Amino acid sequence: DCYRDMRDVRRTFLEFMERIPFYGMIVGCNDDPILKRLLPRVHRRVTTYGTKQGSDFLIRIAGTGSAQGEHRPVSRFRVAYKDKDLGEFTLRVPGVHNVLNATAAIAVGTALDVPADQIRAALDNFRGVDRRFQFCGVAAGVSVIDDYGHHPTEIRATLAAARQCGFQRVHVVFQPHRYTRTRDLMDDFTTAFVDADSLFLLDIYAASEKPIEGVTAEVLARRIAEKGNRSAVHVPSFADAASAAAAQAQPGDMILTLGAGNVSQLGPMILEKLKTSR
Repeated sequence: DCYRDMRDVRRTFLEFMERIPFYGMIVGCNDDPILKRLLPRVHRRVTTYGTKQGSDFLIRIAGTGSAQGEHRPVSRFRVAYKDKDLGEFTLRVPGVHNVLNATAAIAVGTALDVPADQIRAALDNFRGVDRRFQFCGVAAGVSVIDDYGHHPTEIRATLAAARQCGFQRVHVVFQPHRYTRTRDLMDDFTTAFVDADSLFLLDIYAASEKPIEGVTAEVLARRIAEKGNRSAVHVPSFADAASAAAAQAQPGDMILTLGAGNVSQLGPMILEKLKTSR
């Protein structure tokens, strides 16, 4: 939301990388096509990571699922550093994007001579951060997850991670954040929810902004239903959202709450509705 366009983003990242001291190191994602084009332009030591051949730290994702005896999703992956196998790692948060981030940490740890087993133990103990695929609980066989994602790119990544977890269906309650963001990214939002089996949109969280004529959750729901996900509907209140999501969900499903406002308060309401309505 801070940059005028992608050219501005590229320029900012180049300036940032050029500020790294000559004795420092850049750890860059080899899977990102834009970054891959930028790295040769930086005169610093570079270490790459990713799932693409040619990465210094090459990832092979072994799979995703749930930890034994838990409903929480995990990711398992192997990493090789310049053809040396560092072994398998377990991450207690799902999604390829999180595996990539973890491998960046592995690269930094390796550069600092941290033993691979110590890195492995640290990642295994990492439980994520608040509001990033945060496990709220399970009721009636339905898992409830909360995530801060509010930008279309974040939403796509979070839904892709949800799909990798093996749930039967994924039901989403989304609270748009800011009228200006909703207006400016309206077209991107229309296709961001294609991986959701059902979609409920709460009113826009204003964040101190004044309403903008023609920019409402009802309009966004209609646009999404026309172009991206036919199930999209507007729900006027948290109580309505909790009831609607709980009514759709069946054992083995996930309900995912998304947004940067106060939508995190909805998780306990959904769990209570699941408990009392079955």
